[in-house]
Amino acid sequence: MILAVFSWSFSEIIVKLIHGAVGALTLSFFRFTIGGLFLFLVLVAKRDFSGLISIIKNNLGLFLISSCFAFGFSNIIYFIGVTFTQANIAATIYTTYPIWITIYSIFLLNERKNLKFKFLGISIGVVGVTILMTHFNFTGLFSLEYLLGNLLVLIGSIMWSLYSVLGKKIQQKEPEISNSALKYSTLSSLFAAIPVIIILPFTSEFQTFLIYSAYEWFWIIFLGVVSTGLGIWLLFEGISRMEVSKGMSLAFFKPIFATILSFFILSETPTITLLISILLVVISIILINQNPKSLLKN
Repeated sequence: MILAVFSWSFSEIIVKLIHGAVGALTLSFFRFTIGGLFLFLVLVAKRDFSGLISIIKNNLGLFLISSCFAFGFSNIIYFIGVTFTQANIAATIYTTYPIWITIYSIFLLNERKNLKFKFLGISIGVVGVTILMTHFNFTGLFSLEYLLGNLLVLIGSIMWSLYSVLGKKIQQKEPEISNSALKYSTLSSLFAAIPVIIILPFTSEFQTFLIYSAYEWFWIIFLGVVSTGLGIWLLFEGISRMEVSKGMSLAFFKPIFATILSFFILSETPTITLLISILLVVISIILINQNPKSLLKN
């Protein structure tokens, strides 16, 4: 899970590096398609295609909701929301997804252990991320000027949260399928590109589709292979071995990893808020993942 979160942390940096050259919808299409094709090549190397059709056929409704809606369409909603608000505010709101994942997990996966400390830990984690993203300037979160954008980003976060929960539920229903995490990640990534490619031809981005420099193609492919394909595969390998709500609590490390990577790649200097955020995030993850009895004893 930590490796998955680390791989996701390159996403915002890549968007900054190729901003203006590659549109948000185009980048979404490429990240899903390239990520899915990369994982398919892994399946080719493993020579394991059994169960691919069964994952879709036996779970058609859940699969379409998780891949096209929760993974693909939520990404579109998020990018639209970002255009109507500030980037740091959008990132803060979107990082509330561990809350929604925990709620979904209670009802869909019956994960009810340690709920009191989970919600306490999640609350502390959200505060830590908010401090890191806003530098204690919280006015943008409640500004009427950014209300539409903030609501869209929140809706995107709530929608995306279904992806990991439904993905685990589908894998639980197909225990006999080998490499189920890899196969589900492959299929869901490719299907996530469907709603994007339907909308993309009707936008101005389509005029420059495929016309990019070698530098831009490098980061597009990196985003697809590392941050999307590999990241999603690691995600489902991780949550197949632990509760979804506990595993996704590690996603609070994402903005911290992104801030550190920005220092090395973009030369953006970290501030004292990073140290405060790290402390709060570590406390939140300990609370969420700790056994309640041993936590009270400690």
